[in-house]
Amino acid sequence: MSPADWRQLIAAYLDGRLSAHAFQRRFLEAYGAATMVPAAVQRLYFVVEAYGGDPIARGHAVSDDDDLFRAAHGVVEELSEHLGPEHGEPRPREGDVAASIEAAQTRARRAAVTMGAVGTLGCAAIAVYVAIGILQFFAVSDQIQSVLAWSAAPAALVGLLLAFIPVVGSLIAFFGAKDVWLWPWPVAAGVFLAFPAITYAAGWFGHRRGLR
Repeated sequence: MSPADWRQLIAAYLDGRLSAHAFQRRFLEAYGAATMVPAAVQRLYFVVEAYGGDPIARGHAVSDDDDLFRAAHGVVEELSEHLGPEHGEPRPREGDVAASIEAAQTRARRAAVTMGAVGTLGCAAIAVYVAIGILQFFAVSDQIQSVLAWSAAPAALVGLLLAFIPVVGSLIAFFGAKDVWLWPWPVAAGVFLAFPAITYAAGWFGHRRGLR
C-alpha cells in the first residue's frame, strides 16, 4: 500500500466509516501483506495490535478506543504533511516549485523572443511587399507611357488600375523594368515575378491549411 492508501484507510476509521474492530482487522491484514510501511504506520501498528474491544479484558498494556483514535489521528496528520489533502499526491517541495516557476518563466521568455522575431519578420515582409507594390505601379506606368506614347497623367491612371491585378501587373512591371528602366532581366524577374509568386503561393497554402 502507498502512503495515500494508508491515510485513506485510517481516515475511514476516524470519519466513522469503519468501526474500530473493522479498522483493526483491515489494518492488520494490510500490514501483513505490505512489504514497505511508512514509519508512522509502523508505530500505529503496535497500538492497533494491542487494541482490545472488550472493556473488561483491557489492562494497562491494552489500548482502548481513545488510545487508538489519538494514535490514528496523529498518523493521519503526519502522513498529510507529505501528501496532498485531496488525492493523496505528494506535495511539491519548495525546490520543485521554484524549479517549475523558473522553467515556466524561461519558456515565457523564449516564447516572447520567438513572437518578437516573427513579428519583426512579418513587419519587414509587409514593408517589402508595399515597397514592391509602389515600384510596380511606377514600372507599369512607365511601360504604358513608353509603348503607347501617352502622357504621364493617363499612363499613371491606367497604371494604377493594372499594377495590382495579379499576374497582369507583374508581367507589365517586369517588361517596364527591363525595357524602360534597363534593369537586367534576372533582377526584374526576381522583383516583379518571383516575389509575387512566392507571396501568392504562401497565401494559397495558408488558406488550404485553414480549411482542413
